[in-house]
Amino acid sequence: MATRKLSKAANESDGTPAGQDPVEVTFAPTLAIVIPVYKHSVLLTEALEAALAQQADFGIAIVIVDDGCPFVETETVGTAYAAAYDNIFYLRKPNGGLSSARNYGVDFALDMFPSIEAIYFLDADNRITPPAMQDVFDFLRANPDIAWVYPNIDKFGIGWNGAYHAPYSRLLHITFDNICEAGSMVARRVFDTGIRFDESMRAGFEDWEFWLQCISHGFKGANYPFFGFDYRQRAESMLRDSHRTKAAIMSYIRDKHKLLFAPDTITRWEHEESPRFAAIATGTYVVSLFTDPTAAHARIDLETFIDRYWAALVEPDSHGVPPFMIWAAPAHFEAMRRIGVLHNVLWHAERLAEKHHLVAIRLEHDAGRIELRQNGAGSPDYLAKKPLAWVCSGDLFKACVEDISDEWIGSIRGKRPSPDTIELVVRGPFKAIDLDRTVLSATNSLLSTLAAFRDSSYRRAHHTRWTWRGGYFPPVKNHYRMLREALGASPVMPRVTPVANKRPRIGFLLPIGSFGGVEKVAYAMARVMARLGYETHLYILGKPVCETVFDLDDFTSVNFLMDDYALWGGPHHFAGHDIQMAQDEGAKLDRLLGLLGGLDVVINCQVAPVNAVLGELRRRGVKILSHVHVLDRTPVGRAAGHPYVALAYEHIYDLILTCSQQMADWFHAMGVPQAKLMHIPNAPSYEMREAEVRQALKSRTKRPLPDRLRTLFIGRLDTQKGIERLYAAACLAKRRNLPIEFRLVGGEVLSDQARGSWTKRFADIGISLEPAIYASRGLTDAFAKADVLILTSRWEGAPLTILEAQRVGCVPVVTDVGAVGELVTHDEDGLMIEVEDDAAIAHELVSSLERLLSEPHLLDRLRTRAAAKVAATSWAENLSPLLDRLGAWFPFRSEEIELRRTVTSSPVP
Repeated sequence: MATRKLSKAANESDGTPAGQDPVEVTFAPTLAIVIPVYKHSVLLTEALEAALAQQADFGIAIVIVDDGCPFVETETVGTAYAAAYDNIFYLRKPNGGLSSARNYGVDFALDMFPSIEAIYFLDADNRITPPAMQDVFDFLRANPDIAWVYPNIDKFGIGWNGAYHAPYSRLLHITFDNICEAGSMVARRVFDTGIRFDESMRAGFEDWEFWLQCISHGFKGANYPFFGFDYRQRAESMLRDSHRTKAAIMSYIRDKHKLLFAPDTITRWEHEESPRFAAIATGTYVVSLFTDPTAAHARIDLETFIDRYWAALVEPDSHGVPPFMIWAAPAHFEAMRRIGVLHNVLWHAERLAEKHHLVAIRLEHDAGRIELRQNGAGSPDYLAKKPLAWVCSGDLFKACVEDISDEWIGSIRGKRPSPDTIELVVRGPFKAIDLDRTVLSATNSLLSTLAAFRDSSYRRAHHTRWTWRGGYFPPVKNHYRMLREALGASPVMPRVTPVANKRPRIGFLLPIGSFGGVEKVAYAMARVMARLGYETHLYILGKPVCETVFDLDDFTSVNFLMDDYALWGGPHHFAGHDIQMAQDEGAKLDRLLGLLGGLDVVINCQVAPVNAVLGELRRRGVKILSHVHVLDRTPVGRAAGHPYVALAYEHIYDLILTCSQQMADWFHAMGVPQAKLMHIPNAPSYEMREAEVRQALKSRTKRPLPDRLRTLFIGRLDTQKGIERLYAAACLAKRRNLPIEFRLVGGEVLSDQARGSWTKRFADIGISLEPAIYASRGLTDAFAKADVLILTSRWEGAPLTILEAQRVGCVPVVTDVGAVGELVTHDEDGLMIEVEDDAAIAHELVSSLERLLSEPHLLDRLRTRAAAKVAATSWAENLSPLLDRLGAWFPFRSEEIELRRTVTSSPVP
């Protein structure tokens, strides 16, 4: 029992008694009812009488907080009750708003009565029934995992009854409405953490924001369906005023609680509370309920799932099954996870299931690429093989359950199904066992599941609502739409990051997934970051195919937009370039926000149109980087390309990465602050062990001095690569009968054949074009067999080919364009051609080759120094400034990564 000397009625302004002398109070209440009052002088008596009528076996302190009410009657009522009842305390304070009044009452109760275990908030115009506090407190005490208890809403005045008894959902509390009335009972431990009502919020929804504070501290609430709470509703009220300014208030709340509104957070809540998918395992019929199949999730038997399905038809706001259904073998889920496409396949399946009746998923083996493809009914290989999985919406499945005939849905057994069916083909380096390991086909599994639902006795039951209160919450099956609306994204990537995960998630955005330098640099960066512990994700926004020139371990996931997405152009103009803005239809804002959701860092590797949506990601806290490689030239020689596009959107970028100092200087000269620029020098795109490099160099020293010079051109046969110059030089060398062997590896560009086929023209002088080489071993072999690498380009960035050739002693003879001069030092580790005229370049190239023929020791010196220079560089070292920046951005996640950097800083042995 606590003994305190206090005034039963006190005035905050001077601390003196309000008409009473201090008295000794021996009182140890378990619960406090805090009643803020402002201009409800008469209604206050109803609230007080309701509080006094409580039938409880514990003490209850009733705290009236007069928030500076201008009506004398309020003070009269408050002091009278405080004088009449030992457990009523009247406090008067200057007006500070509802939050201030509640906080004042909370602080008073906790300070005066250490015995308090919970606080109930009762507004002065509302009422509670006599057993309410006992029942609710018993419920709170019996459920230690909950921190507050909220009621159903039964309104009088303007009558309405709303059922709030569905399981508590943080997802709905964030995305739908304030689902917890302020008249809730809150455990003391909530206030002991320092949580209070936000006193700056005087326009309303302060109780909503209070619950969000509770959520952010890890607390959860629960509804007690027999609460006994009566809510007075009149035509006008503070709540109605709040709704008139709701947009501004919600903007404040969102800004204050950014982490709660983050894609990661609310997608995880969806996974835990309202899973998006129900996957029925072929053979076992175990039903897995998840948003992310790789995160821990519930598994139930089919009978339980059927019960939930029928319950959802009766009370859809309280019970539900996922909005999308899948029939597949767990082995096929694992196969797609192993190659990194599982989440992306589900993302597309969700999107397609909303447009078509059914989605058939086929897996095919391809050792060299990962690809997603949609097949419609007119495609040549449509349903050429049996689907390994089926996906449909819950609405479609419901229609099938209600159908009295099997004819329509049963047609999926054939190759011309009656339902509108889209096929999603997934190609990748699957193992043979992954494609064959099935007990029962997905088709038979779907039809058997449907039969089980139709045979259920619930099907013939009368489906009337079980509770007398009307539903207020949205149907559980539509919670995924609340998620979409909250994020402005559709669909939302079904990927959940564990709370304990400390690895920053970095997304690399590429226009295509081929063999170009832009892709190779991105893959090399990802490889280093993945080894250090970063979670790296690859996004291909153009053609949905990716050549697997990287290790699958380099990326946690591989994702395709698979949409009609123009990689260049737009209705707006900047510096002679057509660009997109976020509001343009072609920007595909909602689609890309869904695809890229959950990332911490985005590195845009020259995807021009995606700039339009990156600003919205940055406003959500994502770090946005651009990696720019080369300043292109138009046919008339004007500078153009991705650097100009990056300038248009420079404001959204936290950092612009360049592969050359020259490019960094260009951006600085164009107005980009130095602090936003970072030069990341290139290194060879693929790794070689030191022993392999030594062997390649050793094999050169064993060769006799060459009587022929073996040259290599590797790349596209187009104008940018200066193919006309190379052809002219080759013709000149042939006319002079010089002992020079020209080897061409690459391919022609169809749009660059205005003057005929280069393949034919080179063949006419005895030089054949070999197919492009993509495998690292093949590239190393080509470089090791050549004495000289030839590049006659008109413009370049910092070509990886030069570094990869130098590493194994192949000497570059190159035009001095772009940042080539940062890779090659004339007469040190290569030869530079500094003239600009095409004819002069051809002659200078031949002269340089003649010099190497006549000075074999020069060739030996150049190759030795070239190899030594490249041996001293690595991607791990070159990325150090960026890794330092990431550590500064995410300091709470960087300890393990810093340790790995220390361990892996040495070259690959």
